[in-house]
Amino acid sequence: MKKFGYVLFAAVFFLACLVPSVGMLIAGPAPAAANEVPAAVPRLRKMDGSFNANVLSEAQNYVANGFFGRLEGITAWDRLCAGGFDTSANDDVLIGPDGWLFYGAAVNDLSGANQMTDRAIWCAARSLALMQEYAESRGAQFLFTVPCGKYTLYPQHAPSYVTVAEGSNRERLEEALAVQGVNYVNLYEPFVQQDEELYWQWDSHWHSRGAALAADQIMQAAGQETDYFAGPFTPVWDHTGDLYEMLYPTGDLVEADYSWDPGFTFDYTSSFHSADDIIIETENQGASGSLLMFRDSSGRSLYPYMAQSFGRAYFSRQNNYRLDYVDQQDATLVVVELAERTLPYLLQYPAVVPAAVRDEAVLDGASAVDSEMTCEEPGLTAEGYVKLNGTLPETAVDALVYVQAGGAVYEAIPGEGSFTAYLPDNVDITNAQVYVTD
Repeated sequence: MKKFGYVLFAAVFFLACLVPSVGMLIAGPAPAAANEVPAAVPRLRKMDGSFNANVLSEAQNYVANGFFGRLEGITAWDRLCAGGFDTSANDDVLIGPDGWLFYGAAVNDLSGANQMTDRAIWCAARSLALMQEYAESRGAQFLFTVPCGKYTLYPQHAPSYVTVAEGSNRERLEEALAVQGVNYVNLYEPFVQQDEELYWQWDSHWHSRGAALAADQIMQAAGQETDYFAGPFTPVWDHTGDLYEMLYPTGDLVEADYSWDPGFTFDYTSSFHSADDIIIETENQGASGSLLMFRDSSGRSLYPYMAQSFGRAYFSRQNNYRLDYVDQQDATLVVVELAERTLPYLLQYPAVVPAAVRDEAVLDGASAVDSEMTCEEPGLTAEGYVKLNGTLPETAVDALVYVQAGGAVYEAIPGEGSFTAYLPDNVDITNAQVYVTD
């Protein structure tokens, strides 16, 4: 009898071990959780017919991310850790003392671990100044704004072990923008002055009332008075927070979003699928002006108010800001919206903006430097322009970068150890020379 018990236990254990794989064969791979990208089906051959040497590692990844019951197991384990130990089993999500959820990566921005260098801050500000200069040269107004992170606005809900360093990337960039003369819409002050909390408890973003307040601030900076924040609004209990979904992928709890009761009257002119579309185009017969707006995920709730405010609007979620679209969209206003924790993107993804022509006299205060330059095929990124990338030696914090080519001097978009310049495709760059100011 005792031996039978051992055999039964081994059989049950063996069958239990088969459930994830057999279940995957029967029901198919488990869906990706939250912001995960589904693992690709492993293939023995590549597209060109050659043998895929990574087929085993791809198979391992496919099974590990798609076995039967995976999401249910993640949810159960995270609920156990949260309920029993007041902690998160997911490094990407932190749990506050009152159940608020925070994006883990944002902690590094607050603690100073991800602080941008002084040179990076200056380059980001200079890049925005060059974007503004180009937009204004084409007759469009330019605005830059930063949605603050939840830690910044609501530290009282954050875990007690989160320490905040002085001089955040946002605060330092604000100072640099003021020096560069960039039109900046400060959202921190109007948000922190509100008695109500305008971000979701289980999401990393503002809800629709928060977006309405942001839209009013942007429109006021653009010289137009709107009062979207005044509403009225109706709560709609249909929102699943991105952080909640990351922590509990099979959870079913929702929180309230807010419907703006006057109702939006704009129409979509693009093939609209969701607020996460890379490109969204709208028109509103009851408004005037043309908006070109570069946004991130905070724009999901923000773009409807902005679309309501303009006769035509073009919203882009591309990381590279296409300032060369100003003429194409006949834009009267260009808005760049970028979340606080992703400010380094300003350097990682240089804007597509035609390089400004400078007087040759600017080289009097500059030194020629050696640079390893690469040139993109003309018109590949921007029609009529060629993209020139190059390396830079160590420079002063506020060093400007110039490229002399074809008898003209152009100012490049600066980086910490590199630069980018979009030059007219008829310019001879064979003997291009790079200069930096001392």
